[in-house]
Amino acid sequence: MFVLCLGVVFLSVGFLVTYLLGLPLIEQAKASKNWPTTEGVVLNSKVVTHRSSNSSSSTYSAKVIYRYQVEGQNHEGKTVWFGSDLSTSNRSLAEETVGKYPNDKKVTVYYDPQDPAAAVLEPGVFKSTYFYYLFGWLFMGPGILMTGIPLFRSLFRSLFRKFRREA
Repeated sequence: MFVLCLGVVFLSVGFLVTYLLGLPLIEQAKASKNWPTTEGVVLNSKVVTHRSSNSSSSTYSAKVIYRYQVEGQNHEGKTVWFGSDLSTSNRSLAEETVGKYPNDKKVTVYYDPQDPAAAVLEPGVFKSTYFYYLFGWLFMGPGILMTGIPLFRSLFRSLFRKFRREA
């Protein structure tokens, strides 16, 4: 029974991460290739260090904030590409992004015509765009096994008992 309950938890968490975070992010990334553009400027660009309180290791991410205007409305964006908000232990990846988008640089901003507050500097799908989708499946896979195996075992036992009674 414990395995079945744990399986339901894994299945639920995996489903939520996959279909509420991962899939919409991938769809938005694909759509961004066809979004209109406007000119923007980088306001702040820096490498951010994330240090866990229970670990001596650090992870790094690039924090890039840019301003752009759509139909007279000012907006600020923080998304370089869909999936760029992930931290990694490789500091050089964050430094590379910050180097590509230094303060005061003029940039082309791709914005969602339905929601101009949603914008990105690099449209399309990247490897890191799939992170949440794949992470969700890492939970759903074991969840399917943990719930499926006990349920199928129970089903086969009841069918076997019924078959033995009839024979």
